[in-house]
Amino acid sequence: MEPLRKTTHTYAHHSIQLDCDVFDAADYPIDAPVFLFFHAGGLVGGNRTCVPPWLVQTCYRQKWPLISASYRLVPPIGGKELLEDVTAAYQFARKLGNGVERKVIVGGASAGFFMAGLVAHHLQPPPLALLSITGIATFHHPFFHSSIQLTPSPIPKSEVEHFFEGPVVVGCAPEYGNWAFSTSMLLPASTARNPDYVHPKPPAEKSAHEKDVDKRDTLYDYFVYENAFGGIVGEVDPGFDWALEKSEKWNAWPPTIFIQGDADVDVDKDVSVSAANKLGEKSTLFMAERQPHLFEASSFLEDESVAMDTVHAAIAELKRAVNHALVQN
Repeated sequence: MEPLRKTTHTYAHHSIQLDCDVFDAADYPIDAPVFLFFHAGGLVGGNRTCVPPWLVQTCYRQKWPLISASYRLVPPIGGKELLEDVTAAYQFARKLGNGVERKVIVGGASAGFFMAGLVAHHLQPPPLALLSITGIATFHHPFFHSSIQLTPSPIPKSEVEHFFEGPVVVGCAPEYGNWAFSTSMLLPASTARNPDYVHPKPPAEKSAHEKDVDKRDTLYDYFVYENAFGGIVGEVDPGFDWALEKSEKWNAWPPTIFIQGDADVDVDKDVSVSAANKLGEKSTLFMAERQPHLFEASSFLEDESVAMDTVHAAIAELKRAVNHALVQN
């Protein structure tokens, strides 16, 4: 196989430049499905380098170009702007390469799955499949309306209110970030785990900017406690009660695969369970026992554990769903 390569592209300008990283190889078929991925971070943080190594490996072995997209972070923007970014990223994915209309698989980790879900809720044509990685399917779930306190004490507004007025930003992170992916982690022509890779160490003292990024990440905890997400993204978040009616929208909804840990504190497991139950046979849920939020974020396909067995089962179902959808199309 040809070596894995990474290129960076600007896919839109929405008050600021929006970039994405594309992972592919020279021998990919021009009409292969594209995987569009949205990173974790509670809509308030994270960045496009936060791609699970196992997902890069999976897409390489399937010859699916993998796109990891930046998007504007909340606040100061809200749901309308998130949908604008999702729309542009989906259009970019569909025309990746020589302009041939591509079929697209869409996935996301944590709040990145909320972004992925916006594609199926609002855009046409629907994606081939959706993949949720300990994802937030909707902010309508009671978890986001129950003043859940995720920190030892409530975060005072004074610590985060300077983010409310801007500036508009996308996520950024140093290469030593815990979940930052580098192609050097993999052997180039096989994407097997590189046994010689050493993750960069953080500096002894963080810069003022890095400290502010850390503080921005606490906005998720603040918004959960304040039950604020509904007001921020509610205009684009239809939830999943509609799926109970088995309507035309349900008929067109893509197969949706959920990976979830049953010890998730940051996003209650029932956020995924409830959405999966409402989607019925449109969904498949894979529950990893005793696993926290984003338990697989730095894992490789070669890792042997019960948790990764769950991920492998979800990958097999995703491949089956994609192949079936391609045949149907």
